[in-house]
Amino acid sequence: MRFLCFSRGGGKRKYFRHQPVNTPLVVLWQEMIQSLFLLSPTGEVLIERHFRGVVTERSVCDEYWLKVVSDSSIAQAPVLQVTSEQQGTLYIISIRRDGLSYLAICQNEVSPLLILELLHRFANIFRDYFSIPDETAIKDNFSVVYQLLEEMIDYGWPLTVEENPLKAMIRPP
Repeated sequence: MRFLCFSRGGGKRKYFRHQPVNTPLVVLWQEMIQSLFLLSPTGEVLIERHFRGVVTERSVCDEYWLKVVSDSSIAQAPVLQVTSEQQGTLYIISIRRDGLSYLAICQNEVSPLLILELLHRFANIFRDYFSIPDETAIKDNFSVVYQLLEEMIDYGWPLTVEENPLKAMIRPP
C-alpha cells in the first residue's frame, strides 16, 4: 500500500506512511493534541501530560468537571469548548470509561473522531495492561502509564497505538 504526502517546497510528490492516497490531504504541521488529562471518578487529576511545551491550566479540568460530570441533566458531550485566560479558546474532547475521564485538550479545531478513537485506544490499552484500570491501578503504575503515553503520542500526534508493539516495548506490570 502506497501513501502520498506533498512536500512544502516545489510541489514534488514524496511517499510517506502518513497520508493515504485516496483520502484528502491533511495539513500535517497543524497542531493536534496540546495536553492530555486522566481524571479519577472524583475529579482528581491522576495523569497530566503536555505536548509542545505548552502547559494547559488545570482549571480547564475543573470547568469540564462542573459542566459535564457534576450536572447530571447534561448528557455526556464528547467535545466541549472552553475559554482560558492565557490560551484563549480550547477544545476538550473527552470520553468516560471504567469510571475514569480521558480528556484531550486542543487549541485548534481538529477532527474529533480521530481524537475520540485515540482516547478509546488509551482506555483499551490501559485495560489490557492493568485489567481493571481504576484509580489505584493508575496511581500504583504511574511510570508505566507515562511510558505508554510517551510511546503512543509524539508531539501531540498518535504514534504507536497497537497493543502488540507496545507490549514489545513496555512490559506490562
